[in-house]
Amino acid sequence: MKKLNEIFDPMICDQCGPLPVNHTQNYIDTFLSLGFQSKLPAIPWIQNIGEKLFIKILTLLGVVRYVKQYENSEVSLRTTVFIDEGVKRGFSFEVLKGPYGYLNQFRMKVGNTSMIFEGLPFSAPVSSRSAKADDKIEVKKVLKEAGVRVAEGKAFWAFWPLKSLQKNKAIAYGLGLGFPLMVKPRNGSMSQHITTNITDESGLKRAIETALVYSPAFIVERYLSDMRVYRASVIGKEKVFTVERIPAHVVGDGTRNIEVLVKEKNQDPARGLPKAKDTTLYRIIVNSTTDKLLKSKGLSMQSIPKKNEVVFLQEKVILDLGADLYEVTDEVHPDNLELFKYVASIFESDIVGIDFLATDISKSWKNQMCAVIELNSLPYIDMHHFPTYGKPQNISKALVDLVIKRLA
Repeated sequence: MKKLNEIFDPMICDQCGPLPVNHTQNYIDTFLSLGFQSKLPAIPWIQNIGEKLFIKILTLLGVVRYVKQYENSEVSLRTTVFIDEGVKRGFSFEVLKGPYGYLNQFRMKVGNTSMIFEGLPFSAPVSSRSAKADDKIEVKKVLKEAGVRVAEGKAFWAFWPLKSLQKNKAIAYGLGLGFPLMVKPRNGSMSQHITTNITDESGLKRAIETALVYSPAFIVERYLSDMRVYRASVIGKEKVFTVERIPAHVVGDGTRNIEVLVKEKNQDPARGLPKAKDTTLYRIIVNSTTDKLLKSKGLSMQSIPKKNEVVFLQEKVILDLGADLYEVTDEVHPDNLELFKYVASIFESDIVGIDFLATDISKSWKNQMCAVIELNSLPYIDMHHFPTYGKPQNISKALVDLVIKRLA
């Protein structure tokens, strides 16, 4: 039997990115967020008051304190880009600091008004609907009822003593739905432990086992092939900013090998080390997935790609593994803009990230295969400020404008 410290010790997992993670903690989070919380009525304003009261008590006890001076490298860039814009408009900020470093809680003062928020303003749920924004299966149900296209799928719990039964039900459901399929944790993020383009029963079984390493709750859904992955961030249900996310790759020049191309790309000062908080883009990570992808194409790190040939080094659009961002806000079709605003309004969210699959963002969603995959109530808005390619978008200005509007 494992010792307690071994159960909670972080470990390296290719499915999660380059730094050590703790899957046991993910299981605990799943039970808290889905196992018990889903059985209770969602009353966000009570939850928000309780959270603020808890922080107040810790502050009075001296366990945590608000500080005005802090290191940008210790605070998420999605927050600091907003703070930088707010300071330009006369806002002042303090960050909550505990005994082991900065926390993700902030206090903002605008004139005589004070606001406490986590990560970004307006990210806390304001209704039972907005409280469901981060639950993939609830999002799927709500959007389907609202007439928004989603990937057909179903959630399963596979935990003792019904683990085998639930796994068999998931396999039967997937076979009935038909290939290709995708399996992903119900409450995961950043493409962790997701398996895409599953084409047979053995692959489905392996994908379920992969998801179960991360969480006891997982989703089996239809996989949409040959889709581009977009993130639309909506502010105030009105302003939309969109990036296309592309897995880590290099583009051949006909003379240099893949290893050299990776090294050159990683020398870009905009690319930070894994999990650095003050960067958006990260250096490309070469791992077992890279080897598998190259081998499937008859390539190795010493191969020389043809000029303009794109060679993918990762399967998933995980920024920590070196994914790229293309800013495409100016290319989004008007119908798609309205769709994103509609989704934000459905979930009563003043800030939300929408993961959207489509063949071409410049074409109407009505005239192509597409789907809203999931939502994020606390999106990384810095993606729009610091894309790999394209015109940077000042989404923070839109958020500051919304703060001023709401506090007026």
